[in-house]
Amino acid sequence: MRIALLYNRDIYAQAALGHLIPSMQEHRLELFFSQQVGRRVKRDPRLDKLSRAETTFSGTATLSFEELAVIASCKEQRIDNINSEGLERVADCEPDLIVSIRFGQILEEPVIAVPRIGVINLHSGLLPAYKGVMASFWSLLNGERQLGTTLHWITDSKIDSGAIISTQQQQVDTSKTYLQQVLSLYEPGARQITEAVNDIEALAAQPHYDLPKGQYYSFPETADIDQFEAKGLRLL
Repeated sequence: MRIALLYNRDIYAQAALGHLIPSMQEHRLELFFSQQVGRRVKRDPRLDKLSRAETTFSGTATLSFEELAVIASCKEQRIDNINSEGLERVADCEPDLIVSIRFGQILEEPVIAVPRIGVINLHSGLLPAYKGVMASFWSLLNGERQLGTTLHWITDSKIDSGAIISTQQQQVDTSKTYLQQVLSLYEPGARQITEAVNDIEALAAQPHYDLPKGQYYSFPETADIDQFEAKGLRLL
């Protein structure tokens, strides 16, 4: 099967791909990456510091993106706009399936229509309650006892709305930072993807229903981070 992997070049996607790519040797893989999640806007300096930590790869215990590309027998391709110049490049590889892991751009209908089977996305939050960005931050701020990932279909350009394939949950550990807890989600998240890929034709044949409305979250403001830290929680 031909699989196009879309991801953001950060430590979370690096961890997920480190488990995922070696398990997909029987498939033909293509790697496409974005450089950020969300638009470039002025945010609280603590989020900028977090972003720098999330994209600093020295000292990480997993394979580098370059090493992963060698294992996948292909080259990484940077895509600045998947809905324009990137569309043809993704279509040229004729994927049966697109897998998205923290890809920083919203897929529009022409891209979603490219793969024969469809598009699946690993979301680092429990849907439908926590849609949008930094779902684990909002879960921690709201006092949730569980964090988790949701693997779901992307069938339109709405955010985190497609039918759920699987979820996994783990206990909140307040002795760890936000970054550490989010990072720990991606090994089991990679297993979710592997299990889905192994049964993808049957999953695709099932009825797909949009998720309930739920709650959509954006990047936290300064007051939100202040409240987060007042609870004794740490980003880094």
